[in-house]
Amino acid sequence: MPSKMKAALDDGTGRYAMHETGMPRMYEGAALIRVRQTGICGSDLHMTNARTEAQTIPSGHEVAGEIVELPAGETRLRVGDRVALETIGAGRACMRCHYCRFGQYRHCMDLAPDTGGGFAEYMTRKPEGLFKLPDSLDWVDGALVEPMAVSVHALRYAGMKPGDVVGVTGSATIGLSAIAAAHAFGAKRVIASAKYPHQADAARKMGADVVTGPGGDEFEDACREASGGIGADIVVESVGGHQTAALHQAVRATRPQGKMVNLGGVKVPMEIDLLDPLLREISIISVSCYDVIDGVHDYEVAIDLLASGKVPYREIVTHKNSLDDIQDGFAAAYDKNSGSIKVHITQ
Repeated sequence: MPSKMKAALDDGTGRYAMHETGMPRMYEGAALIRVRQTGICGSDLHMTNARTEAQTIPSGHEVAGEIVELPAGETRLRVGDRVALETIGAGRACMRCHYCRFGQYRHCMDLAPDTGGGFAEYMTRKPEGLFKLPDSLDWVDGALVEPMAVSVHALRYAGMKPGDVVGVTGSATIGLSAIAAAHAFGAKRVIASAKYPHQADAARKMGADVVTGPGGDEFEDACREASGGIGADIVVESVGGHQTAALHQAVRATRPQGKMVNLGGVKVPMEIDLLDPLLREISIISVSCYDVIDGVHDYEVAIDLLASGKVPYREIVTHKNSLDDIQDGFAAAYDKNSGSIKVHITQ
């Protein structure tokens, strides 16, 4: 077993450089994974922008890799298995607290330490957070399980039913997984907004019936037109970030007694008139990450969707960079004029 590994760390100014670091800590119950592919998430971009001090452990949570070592007594998995990593909840969960007993690992009250993410050669996580990949899925698919599971969770948690009209604001990585999942779950119509032409093309490939621009009333009008004038049954806000317009759009596009899913994560304070959704009895549902619903983990559902061959989600991977060239990968992820949607770091 090596005593050192390569890891990409932000120097605190948004520049990533390669470092030789110690191996991630093997805490009690942890498995060791050789990282093979990691996606750059929009949250990685936001965290990089917000960071003011140099990283001491690598980030990266859209990860696929190969098991190198397992804790004693583990029988479900084997060394050499190819897995998608759930790095945030199940991979660190205590399995004892109130939330863990109900499969809500994201809310675990006694998480194991964060020993670093996928922008490195190795990671450690608990076996409960390792989901075996079928032979039909490669490393590209494996690193897409996490963002697909985010939208799978959002729609399952919101109680989407076949025949629903579903709107999605934004067609970046999470918006596209929401479109694909809604289509696969039997939506009657899927309406999406997209800021860039290449995102609009991808939205149509994922199953969007109508794609609008992000401004004006075009998205809301399309949701009403697709639903006989009442608005979408469920609208997923996937944009988040340092803008608030998409969330307001999502509320306006939701039908009376419908559900607006707050998924994107707006990162600035905002004013919102809650009287309108109150009078229209709209449920504003906040969702985060993934967990167990009806006895099945969202990662399992996401893997099944990707393995079905009916969801062309792997086509969103527009750029691949090596770990040594991660700074170029971040530059491409920032620059949407490069045609980037999803950038993967490969090893």
